[in-house]
Amino acid sequence: MVQIDRLNTALVGLDLYTVAERHQSGLVDAIKEQIQSWKSNAYFVSASVHQSLDGVRVFTYSQWQPKFDHRSLQRPVVFGEFFPPDSLQLEVSASKSRTAEVEISAGDRITHLAEFRMMPANQPEMVKRTTIELDRAMNDTPGLISATFHRSLDGTRMFNYGQWESKEAFEAILKQPGFNPDKPYWEGLARNEFHLYNVVHIVSAS
Repeated sequence: MVQIDRLNTALVGLDLYTVAERHQSGLVDAIKEQIQSWKSNAYFVSASVHQSLDGVRVFTYSQWQPKFDHRSLQRPVVFGEFFPPDSLQLEVSASKSRTAEVEISAGDRITHLAEFRMMPANQPEMVKRTTIELDRAMNDTPGLISATFHRSLDGTRMFNYGQWESKEAFEAILKQPGFNPDKPYWEGLARNEFHLYNVVHIVSAS
């Protein structure tokens, strides 16, 4: 397993892929090959690969030593068979967990990745609102293991990396009294979409 660096001593690289369902496993294999080449990079800290439950998405959550942009690395030739990723640099803006650390491990846990798109001028207010929402969610939501909000360095996105005990635990939040789809906390600031994933591969420099 690897740990999310909540103190921002590492920089997060997020690569978001869309893919035809029949090619999802092939894309995961290509990313695993890519990560093997990352391991020899002195700036590499860790990486984890997530495949969506709907079969048409994959994302890589990687961590790097500061001031290094993983997007500058050459991609393996096999990646020419797939659509290029939406690739961003992030830092953690708020995080809470029921355990001492936020650990990413392959297995039965469900990862909920929520993406918020916004104008850069709105990002500071989104950081404030997501911090408040984080406290409410962690206090009121059974089955939620951790939630970590990230802001993109270009100001246009925020992401919530949430970990759940099961898909059923995630779906239960939609019925919580505090959940109001008609007046969400991002209203007036951002557009939101989310998808559910399983972690299928993890690697650390150590």
